Amino acid sequence: MNRLIRWTAAFGAAVLLPLGPAAVATAAPAAGTASARTADRLVEVPASAALDPAVDPSECGATLFDAYFDEQIGALAADPAVFQFVIDHQDTLFSVPTYDALFFGTAGDPTYALETHGTQVAHTFRDLRRFWDIDSSDIQLMEMNGESLLDADRIARTLTAMVATGEAAPMTEAEIQQEATTVATYLQSHGDLYDNPLWTANAFAFSAEGETDPLIKDLPDKLIMGKGIIEAYDSFGLGDVGPRVIMAHEFAHHVQYELNAFDNGPSDPAAATRRTELMADAMATYFATHKKGLSLNAKRVTDALLSFYTVGDCVFDSPGHHGTPLQRQRAADWGADLAAAARPRSYVLPAADVIALFEKALPGIISGS
Repeated sequence: MNRLIRWTAAFGAAVLLPLGPAAVATAAPAAGTASARTADRLVEVPASAALDPAVDPSECGATLFDAYFDEQIGALAADPAVFQFVIDHQDTLFSVPTYDALFFGTAGDPTYALETHGTQVAHTFRDLRRFWDIDSSDIQLMEMNGESLLDADRIARTLTAMVATGEAAPMTEAEIQQEATTVATYLQSHGDLYDNPLWTANAFAFSAEGETDPLIKDLPDKLIMGKGIIEAYDSFGLGDVGPRVIMAHEFAHHVQYELNAFDNGPSDPAAATRRTELMADAMATYFATHKKGLSLNAKRVTDALLSFYTVGDCVFDSPGHHGTPLQRQRAADWGADLAAAARPRSYVLPAADVIALFEKALPGIISGS
């Protein structure tokens, strides 16, 4: 079955990473290998997703994250020894912060408390819960950050959980402990490398509905914001809008969970993901521009939406395909137009009605007609 998770990820120049073999041969596969990228993986790790082979660019083009991650990778590459370490341990570095928050994060635990734009993000979460007419009381909001990479015990427990749930390739207990100790020891002696935004340039919504794995089925609904993706928005002048729009996009996936929107899509995985991702874009823009939502400038909202999803936009056959930039812009414009048409201006459509209207508009959004 397809995992009930949808994610936001800034990919960019992380494609430069697989320049050498992974140092721990039995660890989770090197990012970009077939075994590391499956439609059933709980969370599509941004670095892995970026490594998929690109197809004909068509209407896809570079976004703000391309240059940003070029810069981040360039900074790592300036020290060959550090860069080689990142190459050798990339699956741990890119996956552990994500899965640590997913498996072990708890709302109210200061370890996972929102810090970067924390008040802004928390207020947006509150506004979203008021705006959409679903029961969202069980969704836990938290931040993932790189601090987990400083603690060998946290790394080890996360890798253990990943192996146990099939999110990583088989490793023995000794191999897990060796990898955890190696990574934690190295990062403890290398300043703020643990806090590099590459490790946490992601955000995602999670629901365990329908899961049977005992380690997954009882996990609470979560909305996890990565520190790295928020810092990226700050760097290109969208810090006032970007985190709130990302939050709205991910919350829209929880609306989709509640209303079973994932059950009614195309059988083709790429088309099915494109449908729900474009729908989340439209719903995020509807909320962000609506008078009863954030009442933001529509162009700023669209700019924030278009600034992420780079490589994924162009991999048309990938289960993680989110739609091309033009399709995503049309979805965002559709959501903004729907909000502008509200009469009275304060009227908020039921979420089910927004989804139904979007389904009718989707063919035109895809084709541009």
